Amino acid sequence: MKRLKFLTVSLVALLVIAGCGSSNSPNQTGGTNGNSSAPASDVTLNIAVQRHSAVDALEVLLKDFEAETGIKAKFDVLPQNELKSKTELAMAGGTGEYDVIMFDYVQNSQYAKAGWILDLTDYIESRNVDTSDFFPGFLESYQYEGRQYAIPFFGESLILMYNKDIFEEAGITAPPATMDELIETSQKIRDAGHNAIAIRGARGEGMNVFTWSSFFLAYGAEWFDENGVPSVNSPEAIQATEVYANLLNEYGPPGAANFTWDQVQLSMQQGNVGMVIDSLNFAPRLENPENSTVVGKVGYAAIPSGPAAQVTGLGTWGMAIPADSKNPDKAFEFINWANSAEIQLKTSIDGERADATRQSVWESEEFKAKYTYENWTEVATESLAKAERDYRPGITQWRQLGDRVSIAISETLAGEDAKKALDAAQKDVEDIRAE
Repeated sequence: MKRLKFLTVSLVALLVIAGCGSSNSPNQTGGTNGNSSAPASDVTLNIAVQRHSAVDALEVLLKDFEAETGIKAKFDVLPQNELKSKTELAMAGGTGEYDVIMFDYVQNSQYAKAGWILDLTDYIESRNVDTSDFFPGFLESYQYEGRQYAIPFFGESLILMYNKDIFEEAGITAPPATMDELIETSQKIRDAGHNAIAIRGARGEGMNVFTWSSFFLAYGAEWFDENGVPSVNSPEAIQATEVYANLLNEYGPPGAANFTWDQVQLSMQQGNVGMVIDSLNFAPRLENPENSTVVGKVGYAAIPSGPAAQVTGLGTWGMAIPADSKNPDKAFEFINWANSAEIQLKTSIDGERADATRQSVWESEEFKAKYTYENWTEVATESLAKAERDYRPGITQWRQLGDRVSIAISETLAGEDAKKALDAAQKDVEDIRAE
């Protein structure tokens, strides 16, 4: 599959580069600036994090971090959009407000290029951090020009989840393996009197674009051509968008064109739909009897393959050190602790974490003993292993580009011709890319 070519490196190459030295100035390279010599007991790390179940599980353990290191850590827990705006304002202003920030990988190139976050490569090498345990796509998502700028804290990929009772009623014996079978299965479910499928329809680069991108790439479309020019209105892109819109409009529940991820999840929890395609971390909530009517009735399967490929998708949030942190060395100590295999496993077992970024966590017997949903761990780990960093390209203009494409998807869902909507988007994204 042709994609925009990014420079990715293996752990060995990464550490070789680090060992050969860096051309970065001391204020840009980890471990060489800030108040590194302050006694641990005198330091309180200010950490900006997203409101999230994985964060909740980690916050409970902050007392353990202090006991082990003497370093205090305080979370500023914020909703996603507020977190982005507040941390960007702080970094742009050089306020030194935060020692660690959490952010979506699609912002990595922007932040690294602007010099807002520290290069962590030297930290990783000097402390002999084992990064080989991370799913490759997650780790590579936080690389820029061959250097590592953040460590992935939680991550997700796409799978298909289906209501086994509805499948049985409709005479369906196996989940769809291809996009063509997905359409056929949707028709059978509708013929049986049920809403067939829910997928994100709401506008936004993190909403409809997040799941639509799997269709886009699976049908053979590419974000950019061989010259780096955007290519969002190719025949393959148009076909993928038409299929996506048809699934929602013809087979989705009322209002599906405006569904966010939580409405997709709710439609499955309430038994109102036969299938959903979304994040694999839905599973613990679908299997929770306190807020789900389909406990034990959900099947899990790989996302269907398209004519060109099977594309599982990737989303991840990681931890980085702002360039103006007053305590960069101790900030990295926290990041390394929070993302260690031991802490990822503990937060997965003690909390509700179906989003660990380390492979060993998913493979552990403790994890499998807790998350016993029918074949879910197998499906999930296969999906995560196939997740690629350029699912949504890590370019500095991604948010503008992605949001513009999301408008074209919404217009198609509202009845606009897919070619017309994408042709208009193509002109705009070319301008965005040229900025």
